[in-house]
Amino acid sequence: MLIVILHHFLFLTFLSGISFVSVGLGRVALRWFNLKFVSYSELNLFAFSLGCAILSYSIFLLAALQLLYFIIIYILMGVFVVVALVGWLNLSQFRPKWQINAIGAEHLNLPPPSFQDRCFGVILSVCILACFLLVLTPAISNDALTYHLAIPKLFLKHHGFYFIQGNLFAQYPLNSDMLFLIGLTLQGDILAKGIHFVFALFLLAGMYHFSKCYFPRNTFIILPLLIFFTIPSVFINAHTAYTDVMMAFYTFLTVWAYLNWLHREQTVWLGVCGVLTGMAIATKYAGLLMLLIGCLGVLWGGRHHRMAYRKAFRLLLIYIALVLLIGCPFYIKNWIMAGNPLYPFFFNMFGGKGWSIEQARYFDYFHHNLGMGRGLKDYLLLPWNLSFHAEINSARFDGILGPVFILTLPFAISLRKIPQSIKIITVYCIFTFIFWASAVQQIRYLIPIFPFLAIMVGYLLNDYQKKAVIFTFLILSVSFSLTFNGFYIIKNFNKIKPSGVISGAENRDAFLARMIPSYTMFRYLNRTLPGDSKIFFIYMKNIGYLCDRSYYSDSMFESYTIQKILSRTTTLAEMHRTLKARGFTHILYDINYVFRNLSTFSKNEKERFADFQEKYLSLVKTTKQRYYLYKLSDNLPVLK
Repeated sequence: MLIVILHHFLFLTFLSGISFVSVGLGRVALRWFNLKFVSYSELNLFAFSLGCAILSYSIFLLAALQLLYFIIIYILMGVFVVVALVGWLNLSQFRPKWQINAIGAEHLNLPPPSFQDRCFGVILSVCILACFLLVLTPAISNDALTYHLAIPKLFLKHHGFYFIQGNLFAQYPLNSDMLFLIGLTLQGDILAKGIHFVFALFLLAGMYHFSKCYFPRNTFIILPLLIFFTIPSVFINAHTAYTDVMMAFYTFLTVWAYLNWLHREQTVWLGVCGVLTGMAIATKYAGLLMLLIGCLGVLWGGRHHRMAYRKAFRLLLIYIALVLLIGCPFYIKNWIMAGNPLYPFFFNMFGGKGWSIEQARYFDYFHHNLGMGRGLKDYLLLPWNLSFHAEINSARFDGILGPVFILTLPFAISLRKIPQSIKIITVYCIFTFIFWASAVQQIRYLIPIFPFLAIMVGYLLNDYQKKAVIFTFLILSVSFSLTFNGFYIIKNFNKIKPSGVISGAENRDAFLARMIPSYTMFRYLNRTLPGDSKIFFIYMKNIGYLCDRSYYSDSMFESYTIQKILSRTTTLAEMHRTLKARGFTHILYDINYVFRNLSTFSKNEKERFADFQEKYLSLVKTTKQRYYLYKLSDNLPVLK
């Protein structure tokens, strides 16, 4: 029990320390911008974003220089603690310059939160606590084990960047993974999950203070936070080592900085907007849309302020330069290492190491088939299907949104006086939704617009308070939606059952064995196989974070490589020689996807693989009559 308490204490210490360092570093960085803020809350939120950028790119630099050693990371973090202390303690030097006006009247005589809003605040606190408890459990989410944690683990092992064969996700923008790498270094996967959870908390704080800044008379300020956080896809994402909430945080602050540029007499806010847009494109490819929207926004803002064309064009160039300066390092890394800055996309244009036109075609087909169709009728029904027919771990949008937005936002049509800030965030949401609908229809890719949609719901409720019938309907719709979403949140919580592992009654191995069917096999090979083993995974879901030995797995279409080997080798001996030439010592597969009903193998491929298995493989271990670990024969056949 004492060890468990100590572990949780260290987790809280490290997580608080990373937050403290991020804000402190950002406060030091903000001194160069000479910005005006309306509150310390606004200052610290933007400081956190810049501080995280400093941490991320510091790790990026170490990885690029092949200097990812534990001792160097510890020393770097120690230096950052000292710098952060300066940012926190030297208040006279870094005191924000207050600007109290029509935009940003946070500390004026505001109406107190409504009774309903206070009740919503209590529910939100319970949800945050539940999410925090789930953070304290070992990582089990597929994308985290496949690349958000697996890739930083491999970079640490090799002390820097290198091309990871088979894992196409290693070439995605890795801003989030650089921060997760710090978590892995200090304490492990739970701390990495905690870092993403902190971004969720800062995003909630950002929503709160943004609403107070731009909608100071709104009595529903806490409700939007609850609406956003209880969207099942958001709640689940917040307690995992994913990147979507982090992306939402950067895009939220990007729009906030843009609005500050429009409404405050400081051009430097546009520079902050450019930096944050750069962080968005360094986090996900989808962030590139922010660059396009940002360019349009700068041009519109120049017209709004009646700037001369030359000045507006100059501001546009400055904005684009800052975005590219901050966002491009990961794309340059991809170009150098894989030959494609947008790897694995646009293969016809750039090509790409370890990828093929056939795989690219399959990849595009996979993305195109997410959702519920791409016909005209499907697009017309998209909001309805998204709200009521989405499913988690399914091609049907792979997530749960709930009905809150479709039941409430249509009432915005009858609003007469709409603030400019609402118009701007509406345009941003519409652009993003159209792009999403035409690209990859996964709900979690829509998370960046959910904070703004939730704020708009709160604004609607406030505006319709004097219209009893509509207000009652809106409140009932929100309550129904929260209940609808709460069902899935409770289901997620009960599925994981964190109490045992948090209290120490259930150890890490037992928890992972309960949650991940293949975990006992990974534990076996980690403990018994020689350190120089290299394992070929076939349909093991590529959850390489659980494997402490060298391995290869196709991160998409997991039988692609073995089927290519089967088709391109004429004899079983040649197939064996090919596998040995690639350094494989073992093969691990899920029999359901090789020989049974879920197999993508043809009849001939099954027969050839079975013959190969009989002649050149020896069974080492099987678990659950599903996962089979074989050793390749060491004798190399002679080809005639």
